[in-house]
Amino acid sequence: MNKVKTGLIFLLSGLAIYLTSQLWFVKISSRNFFYYMLEHTHTQPHNLENERNFAWPYRLITNYGSNRFTIQYSGLSTCELREICDGIIVSLLRDGVHIGTQELDYDGILSSRGYIFEYAFNMPLSALSMAYGRAFSDDLTHITSIAFLPSNDNHEETIVWLLDEENLIMSGYSVPMPLPPVTGGPPRSDQIIIYNSSILSGHDFGSRNVFIAGFTEEGYRYPILNIVNPYAENELLMNVIEQHINVFFENPSAKRSFMGEHNVYTYVDGTTVVRYFQNNVLEYSKYRTGVSEVGLIRSFNIALNFIESDAFVVDEFYLAGFEQIDNEFFFYFDYVIENLPLILPDEYIGRDLPSGHTTINHAIEVTVREGLVVNYRKIVYNFIPDTISHRTRLDFESVLPGILAPLNETEESISSIVLGYKIEQSQTANLYWAIHYSSDDQYLFKRAR
Repeated sequence: MNKVKTGLIFLLSGLAIYLTSQLWFVKISSRNFFYYMLEHTHTQPHNLENERNFAWPYRLITNYGSNRFTIQYSGLSTCELREICDGIIVSLLRDGVHIGTQELDYDGILSSRGYIFEYAFNMPLSALSMAYGRAFSDDLTHITSIAFLPSNDNHEETIVWLLDEENLIMSGYSVPMPLPPVTGGPPRSDQIIIYNSSILSGHDFGSRNVFIAGFTEEGYRYPILNIVNPYAENELLMNVIEQHINVFFENPSAKRSFMGEHNVYTYVDGTTVVRYFQNNVLEYSKYRTGVSEVGLIRSFNIALNFIESDAFVVDEFYLAGFEQIDNEFFFYFDYVIENLPLILPDEYIGRDLPSGHTTINHAIEVTVREGLVVNYRKIVYNFIPDTISHRTRLDFESVLPGILAPLNETEESISSIVLGYKIEQSQTANLYWAIHYSSDDQYLFKRAR
């Protein structure tokens, strides 16, 4: 009996040694899981869920009628209503009946109870078709929103309008799938913002509707965000940052580190460069080509897998835009914190930054070439809600004249108004209005009080 036990122990020990050798020696890059993900994103199996994520809106708007709207930014990945509307689009592509293309009817869309998918950029309909794996048979080339309205004639049908707010046209479909009804009014809570439509409120912001957070006498309760730098909690030290960027290298011990031009922390090996800028932007660059031509949606999937493999990206983010130049795809992402978007200040998007700083227009920027992430840039911060609440009445109507007068601007020059958290130099983020002027493509920031 003892001989049998001894034999089993010997056999199992030998098997363990063999498996360990396979794991450790067959491919040295497998020692570093994140690096393995960086090098092999193009060989990962297609993630259909991630590919469909390309078609997700950056916010989901619920229309309660009587010019009352709520906006959901956070939690869309697990939102049941988003999944239902997503299913309605799938049904539209399979069984929808086109009911016509016409001039954009804001009053009709915004006066009806229902739901709206709103994108953060002009979404090419061809890209949306690729995400759903079936083409839209439509004359529109780009859309900004999708409206889901109940049918007046058939409760088992939904009317879907594709909105092109740049050219002020819309295209409608009848879809044989029911829409959850919007009943009653918006929830009563001092933590839920009720928005109003600029069109229905009589404003003229460049002929385009803008959702404006509505005034509340008692005030909206919100937390200030504390900013945490996971790469350097107390001060920027090259060796401390180095401990956290080693994951970007196949063999971290072989890399060189030095203080680059304008005090930019720089780490390099034969094909990889990681830079840490003085305004807390990290940049990873891979000087190598991929293996094959990869299309838009697959490239998006690769970018998404890359971000999700970064352990220091802990806050929710959404697709804020993309572009293609030759065989490169550029994807831009921004954060959502406490059901509001994060707004970058001029310290990041400004034109004349101090030496050692770099411009970044979005919280995360990813470049994919031939199935490989060749550039990855991000603001390194994490955002933690403070335990102490603050209040603001969100009285935009009273601050609007003060915004327009000093700049000699009119309402027509405003193209967008967004309420969100803006990063401040005090290592906090507070509530601000971000007003975009189409005349000079500039933003004005106004503290929400």
